[in-house]
Amino acid sequence: MQKECKACGIEFEITDEDLDFYERVSPVFGGNKIQVSSPEICPNCRAQNRFTFRNFFNLYKRKSDLSGKEIISMYYEDSKFPVYDIQEWWSDKWDASDYGKDVDLGSPIFPQIQALHNSVPHINIANIQCENCDYSNLAFQSRNCYLVFGCVLNEGCAYGHIVWQSKHCFDCLYTYRSEFCYECIDCVGCYNLFYSRDSEDCSDSEYLARCQSCKNCFGCVGLKQKEYYILNEKVSKNEYESRVKHLKQNMEVFYEKMKELESKEVAKHYHGKSNENVTGDYLYFCKNTFDSYDLKNCEDCKYCATDDSFKDCHDCNFSPPSAELSYSNMSVTGFHILFCHRCVSNCAELLYCDDCHSSKNCFGCFGMNQKEYCILNKQYSQNEYEALVPKIIEKMKECGEWSKYFPVDLSPFAYNETVAQEYFPLTKEEVESKGWRWRDKEDDIPDVEKIIPASRLPDAISDIPDDILNWAIECEKTKRPFRIVKQELEFHRKMNIPVPHLHPDERHKRRMQLRNPRKLWQRECGKCNKEIQTTYDSSRPEIIYCEKCYLSEVY
Repeated sequence: MQKECKACGIEFEITDEDLDFYERVSPVFGGNKIQVSSPEICPNCRAQNRFTFRNFFNLYKRKSDLSGKEIISMYYEDSKFPVYDIQEWWSDKWDASDYGKDVDLGSPIFPQIQALHNSVPHINIANIQCENCDYSNLAFQSRNCYLVFGCVLNEGCAYGHIVWQSKHCFDCLYTYRSEFCYECIDCVGCYNLFYSRDSEDCSDSEYLARCQSCKNCFGCVGLKQKEYYILNEKVSKNEYESRVKHLKQNMEVFYEKMKELESKEVAKHYHGKSNENVTGDYLYFCKNTFDSYDLKNCEDCKYCATDDSFKDCHDCNFSPPSAELSYSNMSVTGFHILFCHRCVSNCAELLYCDDCHSSKNCFGCFGMNQKEYCILNKQYSQNEYEALVPKIIEKMKECGEWSKYFPVDLSPFAYNETVAQEYFPLTKEEVESKGWRWRDKEDDIPDVEKIIPASRLPDAISDIPDDILNWAIECEKTKRPFRIVKQELEFHRKMNIPVPHLHPDERHKRRMQLRNPRKLWQRECGKCNKEIQTTYDSSRPEIIYCEKCYLSEVY
């Protein structure tokens, strides 16, 4: 069935398999199933809507509304709701149940949910079991990390996004189980690796692209189990260092040679391995998963991204392990969760909940922990709950709210504060024309001894004085000032690499531009002419093979 998106006007398809999924995911109350209807907007517009609820990268100084202490928060000081320090939020000094509200079945439901959200205290940063990670957000069981967003089981990392199970990795993006890596993108199990992407189990190397199990390699593309290679050519151990030194003195020539190597490379039509019947990109150990990105160990999923160990889920994003039979969520774990945000620690049977933990059978709740049979944070008996929720859903159907994610105007963030701006960039005028919020942001002028242009920094890290910690650097691209912190300076000295000349936001932006977009194009395999779906558009220089042809070519 073809539909026209009510948001952007493009046509999109609802398949029989989609309809079957909506049937299976539909909730049951008192033995009666309430049908989840098929979406009215396309997958991209649905993702854009969800992404407006995720602020990864913008942190502000403000005061806790409970204690008055100075805190770092993902919420600006003009928020409509109280914001508590993370320790205070988890303490017994308050109870989310005290904010419970009665449902008004004569009025639309979304405004009532928003009224609840604006009364219940919010946690300043969404970190769990972390130590000394006050300047990171969406972090889990990490320590001594700075400005890492989506930080899971890390130690001593800084300036990263979606960095998991890693130590001492700086300026990395989608990097896993790695150590002492710098400026790496989509690298797994690497050690002492710099300026590389899409590489696995590599060490003591620089400027690698799509390499595997390589060591002491420089400027190589698509190599496997190689050592002492430069620009894909074998060199002796004795000449390796001298040739690398020469290339580093002629980087413009080196970059041209790297570009030529990549243009001749045969690449698989997607990044990933050990998959069965999948479309999308950056997929690992997945099965029957379609139009999805950055997934691991997922099965029977569609329109998902940045999830782990999900099964039978559609339209879910940025979630830790694991979830099953869930639909239209951001950051959830558990079973049968619908239209929720940041509900983790094995939740179940939740509808339209936000920031709930270890809870089940709740509707429209915010900030609840270990609760059951609650509606708008008010406690009910099981019978009362199962009788009232269907009435609420009928009202939502009447108002056109049912089966839709929270509306954008319910988000606590301005559009350009969220990850929506990263994946679906809009101008201020475009955002405001939709009735959404935009926040004009000004860089704080650092309280420092002086601000120096990055071009005046010494090239050698050995020439950088300790006093740089008291300065600010003017970004070469954006002219925005930024600081070098002690942890960062120590890392650069240890790894013998120059301090950055670009603002952290600009560095992140450039890393993101090196990843394939989350968009599929129809192409033909460059060898067998089979039709494939790929994130490499036809203007790209790489030679693109289907998986079968690629494996026969490289093995």
